[in-house]
Amino acid sequence: MLLPDGGGRKWARKGVCHLLELDPATMTKPREARIVAATQSGKPYHDTQGARRAMASWRWPRAWLDFETIAASVPLWAGTKPYQQVPFQFSLHLEQTDGTMTHHQYLCVDGSDPRPGCAEALARTIPPNATIIAYNAGFERAILRALARQVPEFEAPLMARAERTVDLLPVTRNHWYHREQRGSWSIKAVLPTIAPELAYTQLAVQDGAMAQDSFLEASSPDTSPERRHALEEALRAYCTRDTWAMVILARRLAGSPDETASNG
Repeated sequence: MLLPDGGGRKWARKGVCHLLELDPATMTKPREARIVAATQSGKPYHDTQGARRAMASWRWPRAWLDFETIAASVPLWAGTKPYQQVPFQFSLHLEQTDGTMTHHQYLCVDGSDPRPGCAEALARTIPPNATIIAYNAGFERAILRALARQVPEFEAPLMARAERTVDLLPVTRNHWYHREQRGSWSIKAVLPTIAPELAYTQLAVQDGAMAQDSFLEASSPDTSPERRHALEEALRAYCTRDTWAMVILARRLAGSPDETASNG
C-alpha cells in the first residue's frame, strides 16, 4: 500500500490491503488522507495558496541549484576518500524579481580535481543575497559545506550560501499529490504528473547513475574528442533539466504562468 512513513504497513496489519478500502474522512494523518482521496477520485490534490505561502519568504534573487557528483570506490584525486561525493557539475537558474532568468553551469571532465573550479564558480555566480533552492536540499547543503572545508579560499561565501539554501521538496509534499506518484515525492515521480513535457526519457542522460558513468567516460584519456563532446552535451542537458524542472514545478505549484520552451 502506497502510504509514506510506514502507513501502508500499519493498515495492512489491520487487514486493509488497498487504498480503495479506506475512507479519507476518517483518517487522522492529513497527508495519508490526501493520498487516499487523490487515489480514489483520480483528481490530484493541489493547494495553490498553501504552496504560495510556503515560498513567500524566499527572497530574490532565487538561485535554483543542482549538483552532479561522483562517489568512486577508489579515490580519483588527492585528499578524497572512498565513496566521497565529489561535485563535478552544477546547473544554476538565477531568477530575478521581475522574472528575468539566466542560466549558469559548471562541468569539469578534463580529469583534474573538479572541486576548486566548482567552488570558485559557485562563489562567483550565486549572489550573496540570493535564496538558493534545491530539491531534497540536504544534499546540496552538504556539498556546499564540504566544498567550503575542502577549498578554504571560498569557505566563507560557500558556508553563507549553504545557510541560505531552502528545500522545494517539503513544499511539493505538503501541497501536491497525484495518484501516479505512487507514494513517492522524488522529482522524477512528481514531474510526469505536473509537467509531463519535461520527461527525462527524451535525454541521453536520464538519471544520476548515468551521469556518473558519462562523467567517467568523458574524463578518460581513451575517449575520443568527438565522444567527449557528445558526453559533455548530454551531461549539460541533464543537469539543466534538473534545475529548470524545479523552476516549472514551483510555478505550477503556485498556479503561476510559466515558459517551458526556452530554458528546459
